[in-house]
Amino acid sequence: MPGDDPRIHGPHVHGYLTMTDGRLRDITTYDQSSTRGEGDMISTTSDVDRMLVALFSGELLQPELLRLMFTLPPAEVRMLDGSPARYSSGLQQATVNDITLWGKTGETYGYKNAAFSTRDQRRRFVLAHHPTSPRNGEETRMVARVADLLTRKR
Repeated sequence: MPGDDPRIHGPHVHGYLTMTDGRLRDITTYDQSSTRGEGDMISTTSDVDRMLVALFSGELLQPELLRLMFTLPPAEVRMLDGSPARYSSGLQQATVNDITLWGKTGETYGYKNAAFSTRDQRRRFVLAHHPTSPRNGEETRMVARVADLLTRKR
């Protein structure tokens, strides 16, 4: 966690944004401290995968806290679109091809990621990508395509 240091130290990919004139701007050196909970942690996909395994294996939290992470709100709690709530205490639930995945997405300028797994960890993925344009829904569709491929019947 870099705190107030806007640089990423060591090997890393660069994040870019498309400016109003169409040019790409390297925004890798950016003070992430304003988004501590979203973008202040720097890691690799391998780091995130190890954290997901440790979390789901019960190595990071007491059993009661882990149980809460896998407990959705009551049925009467709804998302803004009227669908059932799909967020617990820290995780999001997604059911794809009758397979239930739990995980989290995250983003900051020039960087987006997703990490999802079945509870038994037999199917899991960590996806890091680097969009250059403002949100247009394509990132959500890409995560959904990866989840679809991961959960298809073989």
